[in-house]
Amino acid sequence: MELRRPSRRLVIAAVAAITVATAAVAWTWPWLQGRHHPPLAARSEAERALNTAVTGDGVLPAEIALVRLQMERSITEDRRQGAAFPWRRDFRAAASSYRLTAANAASVLAAAGRRVAEARQAAEVAVASSSALVGDTDRLASGIKFPQHERARLKRAVALAEEARIALKEGDFESAVKAATRATQEAQAARLGGVRVVERFANREQVAIWRRWQDETIAATRGGGSAVIVNKERKEVALYRNGVRARTYQADFGKNSLVDKRVAGDGATPEGRYRVTSKRGRGQTTYYKALMLDYPNAEDRRKFAQDKKAGRIARNARIGHLIEIHGDGGRDENWTQGCVALANPDMDDLFNRVSVGTPVTIIGGDGTGDYSVLWRAHAASQQGAR
Repeated sequence: MELRRPSRRLVIAAVAAITVATAAVAWTWPWLQGRHHPPLAARSEAERALNTAVTGDGVLPAEIALVRLQMERSITEDRRQGAAFPWRRDFRAAASSYRLTAANAASVLAAAGRRVAEARQAAEVAVASSSALVGDTDRLASGIKFPQHERARLKRAVALAEEARIALKEGDFESAVKAATRATQEAQAARLGGVRVVERFANREQVAIWRRWQDETIAATRGGGSAVIVNKERKEVALYRNGVRARTYQADFGKNSLVDKRVAGDGATPEGRYRVTSKRGRGQTTYYKALMLDYPNAEDRRKFAQDKKAGRIARNARIGHLIEIHGDGGRDENWTQGCVALANPDMDDLFNRVSVGTPVTIIGGDGTGDYSVLWRAHAASQQGAR
C-alpha cells in the first residue's frame, strides 16, 4: 500500500509548534535557572550580617564603612536588574555581591573578636604587672621611709593601679593599659627614689667607717669593760662585754632614721661614737627611763659647722641635742625624734648593765642588713637592664 505524503499544512504546523516550544523554553529558561528571581534570601543574610557587625564589640568604623559600601553596591545592582525588562533580568551578580557582603561582615566581626581577645590579654598582663609592682613598692615603703616626693609618687601609683583594675573589669581595655602603664611608671620612679635613700648602707667607704667604729669599740672592751653598739639597719642594740656580745635588744629609731642626723628637728638618729653622760630613772624622763648621750660631741659640731659653711644646711639651722636611749619602745616602727627606744623590760635590763661613761657607738649598718641587700639587688637589676 502506498504511504501518503504529509500535507504542506501539517509540516507548517509542526514547524510552528517546534518554534513556539523553543521560544517558550528560551523565554522561561532564565526563570528556571533563577536568574530572574530577586535574591531575597541573600539580601536578608547580608543585612543580618551587617547589623551584627555594626553592633559587634571592637569593630572599627573604617571596617564597617567598607562593608556598608559593599552592601550599597549589592543593592544598586539588585535595583538595576529589577528595573530591566523581565526577559533581560539577571540577578546573579547581585546575589553574589550580597554573599560577599555577608562574608566581609563575618570576617570583620571575627577580626574584631581577635583584637578584643588580644586587647583583653594585654590589659590583664599590664594590670597584673603594675599591681604586683605597686604592691611590692608599697611594702618596701613600709620598711623604708621614702622621701616625701617618692611617697607622693607611690600614692599616685596606687590610685592608678586601682583605676586600671576598674577599667579592666568594665571591659575598657585601652584605658586599663594606659592607667596600668602610668601606675608602673610612677611606682618605678618612687621605688628608684626610695631605694636611693638606702644606697649609703651598701657604700663600701661608708660601711668601712662604720665597721671600724664597731670593731674599735668592741676591741676596747676586751680588757674587762662594756660597750653598746647600736645598728640602725638591723634595728638592734647590742651590749658587749670583754669583746663578746652579751645582750641584744630590738629598737625603734627616729622617724627619719635612714639618714644621719644633721640638724635639730630632722627626725634622724645620729651616727657616731658617744658615751653615756647620765642615767635617768622613772619620773626623771618622759619615756620611762633614759641613758643620756653626749650628742652633739666635738665631731658632730665640726660636721655641722662644715655643712652650714658649704650651704648644705640652712644658715639658721640649729644642731640637735637631747639624744638618748629610752623606754616606751617595742612598737616595731621608727617614731622618735632621733632617740633610740627600747621596750621597757629591755630598757630595765640595759639600764642595770651600763654605767655613766659606757661607750655607745651608733652605726648605720655593717653591710649585711636588709637595706644593703636591697640596694645591691637593685644595682644588679639596673646593671642587667643595660
